[in-house]
Amino acid sequence: MNEGTSATRAATRAAWTPVLRDAGAYGQELGQQILAMAHEIAAHPLRGPLTDPGRSGEDKAALASRLFSGRLDERVVELLRGMARGRWSKPVDLVSALHDLGIEAILAGAHADGTVADIEREVFEASQIIGQDRELREALEPSWRTTAEQRVRLADEVFGPHLSAPAMSLVRWCVRHHAEGGPRRNLRRVVERAAALQHRTIADVVTAVPMTSAQEARLLATLTKRLGTEVELNTSIDPAVIGGVRIAIKSHIIDHTVRSAVADLRAQLAG
Repeated sequence: MNEGTSATRAATRAAWTPVLRDAGAYGQELGQQILAMAHEIAAHPLRGPLTDPGRSGEDKAALASRLFSGRLDERVVELLRGMARGRWSKPVDLVSALHDLGIEAILAGAHADGTVADIEREVFEASQIIGQDRELREALEPSWRTTAEQRVRLADEVFGPHLSAPAMSLVRWCVRHHAEGGPRRNLRRVVERAAALQHRTIADVVTAVPMTSAQEARLLATLTKRLGTEVELNTSIDPAVIGGVRIAIKSHIIDHTVRSAVADLRAQLAG
């Protein structure tokens, strides 16, 4: 990440953190507004003018005011004014930073009113439904055959009647923004962030056959000691692993399967 972008992100977070803390549960509404604003900036597009290094910071901040004052909470507008005064290596970095802040605001607000576990559950269940329904999964994945808005409308039809407004706002973001890795990867990121707010870590565990209760207990104890947080196991079965266990924690993978060992041996022989 460019030094200018990193510095602006850090300054923005430092200024926004006390605002979000004071907002309490209303952070959920602020977060939804931030995500909506980020989408409008990206769709029109406004990110270029708001990050143009050839314009003064105050000129860009004034543009932010003209665009959104009176339409959004003034705290959200002030957030954008501050970001517009900063330096960004690429216009898209502004939108990406707004995405992160919006997600964090929704989850922090939910944490403040005690509903973050509910939102985590809702987003996780949406991810599970998408994963299990191939037709739905393919329809929501980025494709030249559909627009982002068509995919978002489909998500609204499928999940809108069943999810809370904050959770649905997060699901819309996850479907709309494929640059972050597609809907399922985006949903996973949201679930991980919600879990982290509750001082929990989610570990995806794949085995060839179901683990016994004793095996799960030992694995939980080992991971809890290693990670220093409460751990939640998300288990699944894949006969292709042949034996052993494959554990994924965020981007870190611990692979102790027979299939992995065979692949390593083949690589060594080929070398």
